Amino acid sequence: MSGPAEINTDIVVLCSDLFFASEIEGTARLHGIGVRLVDTDQQAVEAVSSNPTRLLLVDLRNPGLDCGQLTASLPDPRPKVLGFYPHVQTEYLEAAQAAGFDEVVTRGRFSSDLVSFLK
Repeated sequence: MSGPAEINTDIVVLCSDLFFASEIEGTARLHGIGVRLVDTDQQAVEAVSSNPTRLLLVDLRNPGLDCGQLTASLPDPRPKVLGFYPHVQTEYLEAAQAAGFDEVVTRGRFSSDLVSFLK
């Protein structure tokens, strides 16, 4: 068998920015953290439901993202949900907080403290 099922998925990353998603994946793997990249809300819910996951990372600029629907669809117990957004677009912050994300940070802070957020 090959693919994501073989990987211990500690973290699921919902991010349509392929460059940034690859940076997150590379950093996680460098630190021995299993990671699965997904493109849609539905894929994120399926990944979290099918593998024990401790952290769901969400790029709040992901096209079509519905923060409330995403959090409502996650299984119990759900993983920690951390969203990141461009610092000038506070509407993303407000939507994620209203949806019950555990933590929401600017993309700059997330990027500069990536290793600590992954652990």
